[in-house]
Amino acid sequence: MGRKYGKDRGILEKPIGSGKWWVRLFVNGRERRYRCDSKSQAKTLYGRLKAELREGTYFPEQFIQTKEVTLRTWIDRYLEGSTNLSIQNERHYGRFWKLILGKRMLSQVTTEDCRRIQAKLNARRSKVKLRGKETRKTGRLSPATINRRFAFLRHVLMVAVKDGLLTRNPVTALKFFPEPKRTRYYTDIELTRLQALMEKEHWALVAFAIETGLRRADQFSLKWSQVTLETSTLVIPLPKGGKTLHIPLSEGAKGLLRSLDSFLTSPYVFPSPDNPLKPRSPICFVAKVFKPALKKAGISDGRWHDLRHTAASRRVMAGVDLYAVKEILGHRDISTTLRYAHLSPGFLQDAVNRGSLFGTGTKTGTSELGGQLPEPEQVMEGIERKDEIGWLGDQESNLGSKIQNLMSCP
Repeated sequence: MGRKYGKDRGILEKPIGSGKWWVRLFVNGRERRYRCDSKSQAKTLYGRLKAELREGTYFPEQFIQTKEVTLRTWIDRYLEGSTNLSIQNERHYGRFWKLILGKRMLSQVTTEDCRRIQAKLNARRSKVKLRGKETRKTGRLSPATINRRFAFLRHVLMVAVKDGLLTRNPVTALKFFPEPKRTRYYTDIELTRLQALMEKEHWALVAFAIETGLRRADQFSLKWSQVTLETSTLVIPLPKGGKTLHIPLSEGAKGLLRSLDSFLTSPYVFPSPDNPLKPRSPICFVAKVFKPALKKAGISDGRWHDLRHTAASRRVMAGVDLYAVKEILGHRDISTTLRYAHLSPGFLQDAVNRGSLFGTGTKTGTSELGGQLPEPEQVMEGIERKDEIGWLGDQESNLGSKIQNLMSCP
C-alpha cells in the first residue's frame, strides 16, 4: 500500500519543486542527510544505507568529502607542528620539495614522479654562479644527500596517510641508494702535524672533541652548568638521539676545562670571540680555522666529524669494550658502534685461534679436543716406552709415518 500523498520513506525534495533530493537517515537518535541529484538516486541510496545499518556495516565517515590540499600546504602544516630537533634540516628539505612538487595535490604525487626526480638528482650536472661568474661544475649529489631528501618526503606523506588525506604513500615503493659507510679517523702523525699548525686556543677545541667524542653541535653549545668536575661527568640534555647523555670526562678533558677561563665572563665553555654571551659558531670555526689547518697539514679528506671517529677508534684500539664505547659516544644502537670493531686488537682473534691446528701462534698446536699437541720428541719417547706404559695401539696403523712428518716439519 502506497504512503499517504505519495511520499517515499526517508527521502524528500527541499525546496519543493527545486529538483534537489535529500536522504534522511536516523542513527542512534541523530539525523543524517545526504544530497542526491535525482529522486531515483535518493531512493537507491536510502535503501543501501538502511541495508548497511541492519548489517552493521554503516560507516558515515566514508561519505565525508575531504578537501584536497597541495604538497606545499601540507609541508607548511607539518613544519608548524614539527618537534624534531633537526628542524633546520626539515625546513631545508621542505623548501626543496615545495619548489619541485609544491603545486601538486597530495593524491597526484606518484611513485613514478619520485623515481624520475631521483634519477635526475643522481645524474645532475649543474654550473653554479658565484658573484656573477661561472665556477667549476659541482657534480652530482651524493647518495646520502638524495636519500635524506626522499626520507623527509616519505615521512611527511606518511603523516598524511595517518591523517586520512592519502590512502597510500608513494615513496614507500621507492628504492633508496646504498650508502657507503665512511669511518675516517686521524692518525697520531696527522694529529701531531695539526697541533703544530694551530694556536693553543684553537687546538683546545680539537683536543676536547677527541677526549669526549661529542658531536659538533653539542660541543660548541656546551655550557658550564652541564659540567661537573667533581664527578668527572658532563650532561647533554637534548642530543641527536633525544635521550639525555651523561658523558664521563677523562683526565685530559678535565685538564683542558681547567685551563679555560671562559667561566668568568660567559655561560658557555667555548664562547663567541665577539659576544661572550653567545656560543662560538661551529660553521665559522670549521671554515676559518679547522679546514685551513687541515690543508696546511696536508690532510685533504678530513672533516670535523672525523674527530668523533678518532675518539672511538683510539679507545677501541686501546682495548676498550665496545659497549663502553657505545655509552661514551651515546649511540642508541650497538650496531652503530660495531663499525669500529675491526680496530679492536682482539676482535675475532680468539675465535679464529680456538679452531687452529697451531694454537695461538706458539710452536705447539691444539688437538681435536682443544688440548695441546705434544712435541714429536715426546711422541717418539712414548712409542719407545710403549711396553712400559702398556700402549694398546694397532700395529698396522700409520702412526709412525705421522710422527716422521711431524719431525720433518721446520
